[in-house]
Amino acid sequence: MREICSSLLIILGLVVLLGGCTTPQLKEDLSGEFASEGLYKVKNSGFAEAFVRRDASLPGYRDVAIEPLNVSNIDIPNTVVEGTSRRDWQMTPERQATLQSVWAEAMNRAFSGYGRAGDTANSLRITSQLVRIAPGRPSTTTIGGMPPLGSSQDVVEIWAEFRLYDVANGELLGVIRDSRTLTSFALSRTAPATVRQLFGSWASLLHTRISGR
Repeated sequence: MREICSSLLIILGLVVLLGGCTTPQLKEDLSGEFASEGLYKVKNSGFAEAFVRRDASLPGYRDVAIEPLNVSNIDIPNTVVEGTSRRDWQMTPERQATLQSVWAEAMNRAFSGYGRAGDTANSLRITSQLVRIAPGRPSTTTIGGMPPLGSSQDVVEIWAEFRLYDVANGELLGVIRDSRTLTSFALSRTAPATVRQLFGSWASLLHTRISGR
C-alpha cells in the first residue's frame, strides 16, 4: 500500500496530504477551463481548487524560480469590514511592498532546501497573485481565532492563485486556487501576525504538494 501511495504522489504531484496519504482522485476528462493546457482537476489537494498535468512529476524538480507576489490587480469590493474605512483597504505602494516581502520570506523559508538557479532544465517556476479581498464569514479554520458565529465583523477573506511552470519549456504544469479568512483588521496594519501566518501556511502547503514530503 505504501508503494502504491508513493507512485501516485510522483504521478500527480499535488495530492499529498499532511499527516498521511489520501487516495487522490482526478476527473477522467480534462478541466474545461484548462483543457487546452492539458490540466486535470485534483481532489484532496488541501486547496480550494487544484489542476495539474498527469505527467507533471513535481517531486522531481530540484530548483525553483519564485516570482514576486503579484498584488497589482486585486478585486476589492466597495463593502468593507465593519469598523474599517475604505482607506484601510487601499493597496498603497507601502502595503504592496510589505505583502511582497512577507510572501518572499515565507516562500524562501518553505523552499530553503531547493536551489535557485532558475534557468536549468530541472527548475520549476512558481507565480502567485492575490486575486480578491472581501468581507468574510468566520469558521473553525479562521486564522486568529473564531468570532461569534454569524458575525462578519473583523473577518476578511483573501483569495490567491498560484501557477507552476516548467522553466525549460515554459509549459504550465499546475494551477492552484485557495481562500482563507483572517481575524483582525488585516489590511489596516502593515503585515500583522495573521498575514504572516496566512502566507506561511500557503507557502508550506505549496512545498508539501510540490515536493511530495
